[in-house]
Amino acid sequence: MYFRHQNLTLNNQKLKNYIQHIILLFLVGFTQLVQSQSSLTSDSIQSYIAKAEALQREYKYEKSLEIAKVALQNAQYNNDDKSLGHIYNIIAKNYEINEDDSKARSNYWRALVYAQSSNSKVLETDLYNNLAHVYTKHNLTRKKGVDYYKKSYEYAIGLNDTVRMIRPLLNLGEYYISRNDFDSAFEYLSPARKLIDENSSNLVKTKINGLLGKYFLSIREYDIAEEHIDQAISYALGETKNKNNNDQQISTYYEELASAYETKSEHHRKLQDYQKAYTFQKKQFQNILKAKEFKKLIELQRANIKYEVDLYEEKIKKAESEKKESESEVLKWRISIILGVILILISLAFLISSYKNNIQKKRLNSDLIEKNKELISAKETAEQVSTLKSQFISTVSHELRTPLYGVIGLTSLLMENPDKKKKSEYLESLKFSGDYLLALINDVLQLSKIETNEVRLEKVSFDIRSLIEGIVNSLHTKQKSNNNTVHIDIDKKINTTLLGDSVRLSQILINLIGNALKFTKNGNIWITVKCMEYLDDSYTLRFIVKDDGIGIPKNKQQTIFDNFAQVKNENQEYEGTGLGLAIVKKLIQLHESEIHIKSREDKGSEFYFDLSYEKAVKEEEISLKTGENLSIGTSNFNVLIVDDNKINQIVTQNILKKKGYTGDIASNGMDAIKMLKNEKFDLVLMDINMPEMNGLEATKVIRTFNTHIPIIALTAVEEGEVRNQALAVGMNDVIIKPYDTQQFFQTIMRNISKVKMV
Repeated sequence: MYFRHQNLTLNNQKLKNYIQHIILLFLVGFTQLVQSQSSLTSDSIQSYIAKAEALQREYKYEKSLEIAKVALQNAQYNNDDKSLGHIYNIIAKNYEINEDDSKARSNYWRALVYAQSSNSKVLETDLYNNLAHVYTKHNLTRKKGVDYYKKSYEYAIGLNDTVRMIRPLLNLGEYYISRNDFDSAFEYLSPARKLIDENSSNLVKTKINGLLGKYFLSIREYDIAEEHIDQAISYALGETKNKNNNDQQISTYYEELASAYETKSEHHRKLQDYQKAYTFQKKQFQNILKAKEFKKLIELQRANIKYEVDLYEEKIKKAESEKKESESEVLKWRISIILGVILILISLAFLISSYKNNIQKKRLNSDLIEKNKELISAKETAEQVSTLKSQFISTVSHELRTPLYGVIGLTSLLMENPDKKKKSEYLESLKFSGDYLLALINDVLQLSKIETNEVRLEKVSFDIRSLIEGIVNSLHTKQKSNNNTVHIDIDKKINTTLLGDSVRLSQILINLIGNALKFTKNGNIWITVKCMEYLDDSYTLRFIVKDDGIGIPKNKQQTIFDNFAQVKNENQEYEGTGLGLAIVKKLIQLHESEIHIKSREDKGSEFYFDLSYEKAVKEEEISLKTGENLSIGTSNFNVLIVDDNKINQIVTQNILKKKGYTGDIASNGMDAIKMLKNEKFDLVLMDINMPEMNGLEATKVIRTFNTHIPIIALTAVEEGEVRNQALAVGMNDVIIKPYDTQQFFQTIMRNISKVKMV
């Protein structure tokens, strides 16, 4: 029985081996058939390469090697040298990460051979840098490693690839600094510093600043060294908190931080500040520990992944063991089913492969067409942006320099004490240049705010007639210089006190009326406001600005509202940024309206637009043109001017003096508080940014002992940025420098009157 059982077992074993051999032949044939379809396409190889690289970033090095080897078979079958170079590079990188430098080196060399045969200069550049990194780890091969860094740099220069030029330069700088050869290090850090710009990665910026800090410390340039060290610390600290960085990257940044703090400690030790040296040495060790913590996390992740792989392999072995223990009859039955399935699969494989290839080709063609369209569109957009940027810099540079030349030149002439007649002429020209500069700056800032959706329409009570007359008066110099006459016609149906955003309306009209005055000589400008509709205490008004100037050619009428657009004719050029009408269009669109134009060359132009405004609730709230008629008993007010700028103090004090006011000076918030406690003032003009104590802090303190005195912020900060802060701390109003003197006194009188009438 024993021998019979043994013979049966042997027969079963032979049968199993025979069947397994048949299955293996079918599987090999099937795999080759499938591979013969798939390996003919390079995109399958690229997908494997991408997957291997992704697994490498996720610390799944065993899986990455498996996928890379599958890609390797496909690439070898297709004789794809370029892909083979990339694959061997991935394999080498896996071995290098796992500290198997021997295998890493041999695979990098294989990659280099294929990169050279496929003439892939980019890959060749990267591989020399990678080889150099492996070679410089060991004493016997360090010199060769340095040569490979230099070779990588030469190749990168040939490619004109800034990123790849920086990499070996930093590596060489770091290598020589580690050997205390600071002069050699600076030979490579100096060109690296010139190549790094705002688009460079923060890791590159951290490394260059850290290395330069060490270099300048070695040559005793302590201030420069500290500046570079602090920049390295700043970049590295920011990136340790960046949630987009993986554990490996964060560990690297902590290592860079530790290195920077070590240099900073050495810096203070050389300055004999041993307390700070000790403090920064502690920070160095803290960051070394943090770097190690993240490295432990990485090792733990790798261990978990390996553990999962081991479990998977154990399950496979167990399944194979159970399979071998099956009865021979059951095995035959299963094999017959498998053979049938294999035959069906082989038949289906051809059909599926052909179908997939056809679909893939169609998809690729479609994707290529779409990508080409996107690339063309992106190229056109980039060219347009580049042109606009150059145009903006050129235009604004010219427009700033022209009036600045006038300001500097006229100031020099005034200092030479010319005739009184000339003084008046120079001062008028100086005022014009200053106004022009202010208008230019306001235009650029206004356009920027509109583009970023920072402008919001407000509702305040204003007098339409006073507003338009005030604009015309402010443009008197321009009107006089071109000998023009301005006519104002406001529909009598309109109640002149309206509710709306008077500031935005002023900006629109100033630009339109200013343009009309600029492009008209010895002519007329008509400003008309018509009531188109009045319904439920709401007006729809049509604003018309018409002139009989040079007019606008038909082909220019659609482009004059673009940024930097200018109207020119053969006989004269007109200065300006070309931003005025762009701002006008955007402000009118904020009101949900549009601007229209009628124009003929040499006949004049007409601009018109419709805006809606509510009727003001109380007609008695009409704003006065000046505050002088307010019945508050006296106009000899005592004003406290709080400003740290001597020139601003003189200007404000003299403007108040001309009006009959007295003005005392406080140079900062602390002085202002003392003076208000000891003297009586009717109003405070408070600057915001001052040393010792700023205007906002000073106002908080003043309001603890004086709640009634009007405090007005007098500042050069943009109103939208400061108004809410000013009102929140107890200020009553805001005046933005430079200001119109009429509005300046109107604001002062309005705030004093509120207190006097209580």
